Formats: sequence, C-alpha cells, structure tokens
Amino acid sequence: MIFLENIWIWFGLAFIVGAGGYYAFLNDRQIRTLGITAGTTVAVLMLGLALTYFVDTDRKSITRTLNGLAATIERDDLDGILEHYVAPRAQRTRDLARGSMGWVRVTSAKFRDLKTEVNRLTSPPTAQVSFTATIHWISRNLADFPSERPIPQIVKFNIELERGPNGSWLVTDKCEFRPSVTP
Repeated sequence: MIFLENIWIWFGLAFIVGAGGYYAFLNDRQIRTLGITAGTTVAVLMLGLALTYFVDTDRKSITRTLNGLAATIERDDLDGILEHYVAPRAQRTRDLARGSMGWVRVTSAKFRDLKTEVNRLTSPPTAQVSFTATIHWISRNLADFPSERPIPQIVKFNIELERGPNGSWLVTDKCEFRPSVTP
C-alpha cells in the first residue's frame, strides 16, 4: 500500500533507476544508454504519479472522510454530520454529536498523526483509526464560558469506522477521545 500512498517512494525509485542507468552510461559511453535511462526514469516517475493519484486506498478514503467531517463540523451542519458521517445504528455517537453541537460551535477542526488499521473480515469492514485533532471552539452560551475568541483544544481520538453502503466510512459507537489542556 505504501507504493499507492507515498509519492516520495516513486521519486526514490526513479532516482535509483536514473543513477543505475547513468552508471551504465559511464561504462559504455553510448548515447542510446543515456536515452534509455532518461526514458525509464521518466516512465517510473509517471507510473508512480498515476498510481498514487488514481488508485483509491482505504487510507485515502478515510482521510477524505475525516476532511469532510471536519468541514461539516466547521459549517455547523449537525444534519450533515448525522446523515453522511455517523452510522445509522450509532445512537450514542448521534446523541453525543447533538449534545456537543448544542453546547459549542467549532470554528476550526484539523487533524494530524493519522493511523489506520482496516479489518476486512468483519461485516461490514471496519477500521480502527487514531489521530490528534486541533479544534478551535466557542461556547454557544457565553454565561457558561465567557469568551468571544475561539479557544484552541487538542484532542486525541480513537474511533472505529465502518464501511457504509455506498463505500464511504461511517463513525460507529466505538469512539474514545481525550481532550488535553487548552494550549
């Protein structure tokens, strides 16, 4: 999978092919060898670009799901969250989303350090996902938390996603998160 997700591997392979071909050129001094080296190097790089861009992997799909979820949270679209990103039978997660979105408004949500482990043996397939999110939020009730500026919070998430009927990933009730002290 790393060959389908990391373009730098292909740059490394292209460099190795180019260096090997150049070494062969230094030994035989044939322009044809240099031409073959250049063509092969470009072909390896183009193949790598095509594979990393066009082949969809579970990690890319999960990243797309998390980016979409973050954008929907930032738009303050509770119905969009529940309809497109939470599994229909994940009632605890749905209740948590309703309660949290009623209490705070998220102005920014970004994630990093994504780790995924997909299990295709379950029905539907599931993925254990962990990441760290940086969330900026404002309390909807300034009497509870008097601040008009967004408050940054770092939260570590461990969640389970399941493959939805249309191939998307949906959040299940197996969600754990640990907010850290606000920086």
